[in-house]
Amino acid sequence: MGRRLPAAVVWAPVALAAALAGFGGQALARPPEALACALQAAPAGLDARIADVILSQDRARGRPALDDLRALTDRCSDDQFLTPHQHDSYFSYVYGRMGRDVLDTRLTAEGIPSAIVDQALDIGPGNANNPAEKVTEGDLRLVAEALGKAGHDPARVTPRGWALITAWIVATATMFDGLRDLD
Repeated sequence: MGRRLPAAVVWAPVALAAALAGFGGQALARPPEALACALQAAPAGLDARIADVILSQDRARGRPALDDLRALTDRCSDDQFLTPHQHDSYFSYVYGRMGRDVLDTRLTAEGIPSAIVDQALDIGPGNANNPAEKVTEGDLRLVAEALGKAGHDPARVTPRGWALITAWIVATATMFDGLRDLD
C-alpha cells in the first residue's frame, strides 16, 4: 500500500484554489456551471430573439430582447460574484452563445454546415478565435472558398444564407471575446 499523505497536504491545493477564487475570479477559469447559468435560466424563445437581433444587426429594434438578456445575465453575474466588467463580458458571452445555438440550426436548414465557416476563419471551439470588430469581404471570400472545397457551390448560397453566415461569424466573435474577458 502507498503512504498516506497528511490531511494538510491533501487539502492545501483546495484551500489555495478557494483563496485564489476570492480575488475576483482572476486566478482560475470560470467553472462551466457559472457560464451555463443564463443559458439554463433563459425563458423559452429568448435564444431565437437574440439570434434575430444578431441577424438583423438592428439593436434598436431588438432592445426588448437585449434588455431581457441583460436582466438575466446580471442576475447570474450577481449569483457568481462577477465584477462589473465581468457582467459585461458575461453578457457578451451569453449573447454570442445563444445566437450561435439558434443560428447553427438555421444554417443547417439552409444546407450550410457551420463547421465549414469555423474552419475557414479559424473560429469556434478549439480554434484561434481572434477578436473581430466586423465581418469583412475577405472573411466571406474565405468562407466561399471553403464551401467550394467542401462540395457546396457558394453561388447557390442564398442571400439569407450569407446573412446567416455573417451572423454566425458575429455571434462566434462576440461569444469568444466575452469568454476571453471573463477570466
